[in-house]
Amino acid sequence: MATYRKYNWPELFDAFELSELTQTEFCQQHSINPKYFNVKWNQRRHLANEPTGFARLQVASCTHPTSTASTVVIEHGQCKIHCPGSMTPSDVADLVRLLA
Repeated sequence: MATYRKYNWPELFDAFELSELTQTEFCQQHSINPKYFNVKWNQRRHLANEPTGFARLQVASCTHPTSTASTVVIEHGQCKIHCPGSMTPSDVADLVRLLA
């Protein structure tokens, strides 16, 4: 009967990438089923390619000639929201909650 072992997968993946071994060689050295390792490895790659739902946030100098304040530009697709740079992080979080 097979025994269940709990692995620290992120740590194992880091060790595998640094080892320069094949998956099979790495699994033999660490007593891991190579098929199971490959399943977990592919799940990790699949999750890394999925969008996170976060939008890019950019702080830029204000282009208005009479102002020296910064503005925060929140972009998602073709939508751009320009906010004053003086907004606190909690103000930005409130705005995001209201827009969600």
